[in-house]
Order: sequence, then structure tokens, then C-alpha cells
Amino acid sequence: MSNERNTKQKQMILSILRESDRPMSINEIYSKIVECLPKIAKSTIYRNIDSLLLQNLIDKYHLNDNEIFYRIKTNCHEHKHFVICDDCKKVFDLPTCPIHDLESAMEEEGFIIKEHQIQISGICKDCAKFKHNINT
Repeated sequence: MSNERNTKQKQMILSILRESDRPMSINEIYSKIVECLPKIAKSTIYRNIDSLLLQNLIDKYHLNDNEIFYRIKTNCHEHKHFVICDDCKKVFDLPTCPIHDLESAMEEEGFIIKEHQIQISGICKDCAKFKHNINT
């Protein structure tokens, strides 16, 4: 069986990820897809996620204490980094890759970089405002 097959399940996973405004876990993807395909097994989702990763259509992120999340790519060269609110768990995109220049310099020295990830956690402005209002 080829990883390149364009199955209904694979298209649904891509659609769910495309509609999401943040990376999603397998459990979140499963809870969405099971609404349309109630008999789908989680193993089918894992298998399709692996195929989409091999096709370079999605990215994999280790967020929230190393839980794995997935996000659709808008192009094959894209990669994102995130800031996560510790309170509400909202995920914000960093506007640019802060280590792109460092990575390029290392590659010029002959170092082969496979991947990198940056995750920053803190408190978003809404949660900070809420905490400030409670304390005053």
C-alpha cells in the first residue's frame, strides 16, 4: 500500500488541520473526524498523519510538555514557531524564525541541520489582564 494514496480519511485530516487556527493533537483530530466517520480507528489517523508527514504536507510539533501536535503547511518550505499561554493554552505564531540566520551560518560551516523548534511559554495579555483584575 502506497503512502501517496489520496484517501477520504487523509483528505478529512487535511481539511481539519486547514480549518484550525492552531496545531492540533491526534485526540483533537480524532474528536473532529469521528463526527463524520464514527467507525474510524485512531490507528488510521496515526497512519495517515505519518503519510502526510512523509509527503511534507504537515509539520509536527512538541508542545505542552512534549505532547505532539500537527499543523498543515501552506508550502513545503514553511515552518512555524509558537508562544503558548500557560493559562488558557492559546497558541500564537511567532512572526518569523528567530534562528534562521544562525541555521544558515551553521550550514555554511558544513553542519547539516535536520530541524529545529522553538517554543516560548508565558501568559497572554488577556490572561494577564484577568489575573491583574482579580488581584486588585
